[in-house]
Amino acid sequence: MTKGLCLLALLASTSGYAQQGFLPLSRTVDAPYTALMHGSKVAAHSAIRPYLREDLQALPGADTALAPEWKPWLERMTDPTNRWHGGPLLDALAGASSGEREVLKYRLGAGGWLEWNAHPRWTLGVNAQAWTETLPNYLDRWAYVQEVTPGEGYAHRGGDGITHYDWNAYADYKAGEYFHLTLGKGRNAIGEGYRSLFLSDEAYSYPFFKITTTAWHIRYMNLFTLMDDIRGADGDPAQFAKKFTSMHYLSWNISKRVNVGLFEAIVWQDNDPKYPRGFDISYVNPVIFYRPVEFGLGSPDNALLGVALNVKVGARTQLYSQVILDEFLLSHVREGDGWYGNKQGAQLGAVSHDPFGVKGLMLRGELNYVRPFMYTHTDSRQNYAHHGQPLAHPYGSGFVEGLVQGEWRKGPWLVSNIFSWTLMGQDTAFGPERNNGNNIFLSDSDRPLLADGTKKDFGYIIGDPVQATVIQNEIRVGCLLEPRSGLMLECAWTFRSETSEVLPDRLSNYLRLGLSANLHQRHLFQTVR
Repeated sequence: MTKGLCLLALLASTSGYAQQGFLPLSRTVDAPYTALMHGSKVAAHSAIRPYLREDLQALPGADTALAPEWKPWLERMTDPTNRWHGGPLLDALAGASSGEREVLKYRLGAGGWLEWNAHPRWTLGVNAQAWTETLPNYLDRWAYVQEVTPGEGYAHRGGDGITHYDWNAYADYKAGEYFHLTLGKGRNAIGEGYRSLFLSDEAYSYPFFKITTTAWHIRYMNLFTLMDDIRGADGDPAQFAKKFTSMHYLSWNISKRVNVGLFEAIVWQDNDPKYPRGFDISYVNPVIFYRPVEFGLGSPDNALLGVALNVKVGARTQLYSQVILDEFLLSHVREGDGWYGNKQGAQLGAVSHDPFGVKGLMLRGELNYVRPFMYTHTDSRQNYAHHGQPLAHPYGSGFVEGLVQGEWRKGPWLVSNIFSWTLMGQDTAFGPERNNGNNIFLSDSDRPLLADGTKKDFGYIIGDPVQATVIQNEIRVGCLLEPRSGLMLECAWTFRSETSEVLPDRLSNYLRLGLSANLHQRHLFQTVR
């Protein structure tokens, strides 16, 4: 009898594990958990994503947050309490985009994901997917200029379509009670908004090492990454210029209703001929502020500072905000003279769950404001970008955006709508040598020249030199087949209008229907600056 009980205990220990590792960085997957974290009686660090699965287990209602699987065998495959769990990633979408030379569109992709709870403290995960597709004109034009598919890798062209691939992996170790050490290739995000002015998941995956420290009411994240500048490399990874980033984010739950976040980041190169220092060990210090270090090195690098304030009101509503600073002189701000060196951005938003008593409904309103030249640098290789995309907001700098989002879930069904109105400036019509602060891939020293031959320092406002308005709306109806990876049947329509003072108006109506994998977020809000 005793031997039998011991055997049963051994089998239980090898077949069932506490949920470990990270949730996929996808709003399709993690939105139900975000709603729980925003409850007024919960103190969680919901601004740091992807979420640790161990954080989710303590949330009231977490065990019923996800819709049931389409088939029982999918439930068994993907259950994170199993030592091995995973599933397929498939895309098979057919669509049409009206008014274009090639009206019919398609997206075909295949891959899979797998995680291994190797030990109560060790979790390893990997996922990979490859695609071939034809894009609507506005995205195809953007992919041609930036050389990448949004968030999904380098765009290799063949005929009318493009092929691309993405792979991610991580190994996470829980070191004692307070620390998680994570080595991997993937994406991270910081912020409560639909957008983030600190760090978003817009760009392609990157190698990183992350230290997550949780003690008392504080969570502190150190993120060290290796980024790529792919310009001029013609898709050859061996020719990509390398740069490093180090980021800190401190999240402090002052109470269950009030959270404050402090953010800092530094971007530097290992091959700057003026500062040939390789990997700078000065920025590895996990607790020091980077700005004093950067000034101590002669200020060669790109440093950012930010603060966030998030306040819960009522039962399940959260007000959130971010302020990001690159460079700042209060005297010029007071004068309102449009000095190019005043590089700031701000976000203000509110998100409500189950408003008006409607179970499963989420409503969001958000305003994003980013001044010209934000995220740029004198050495354009040290901009706040990776693999052809901004690391924060997809529009980079020099814009104001109003965004409204609504989503309703019931069982496996999902209905969502996202509307964005953006006023921005465009540099494209003036050529790459004229930087008016809208394109973060240009140097902030390549400003227009005045009549006396000096560079223009003042008068930079949003909407210059060419004002453009972008209106984009996406509505999606889906049925989740496998909610842990976001595999779903969907029908979606994207409407986009771009009007400009000098360039022709552009209009897109992009309709698609089929099977889609949403393990990672898709990013269809893009525009050439």
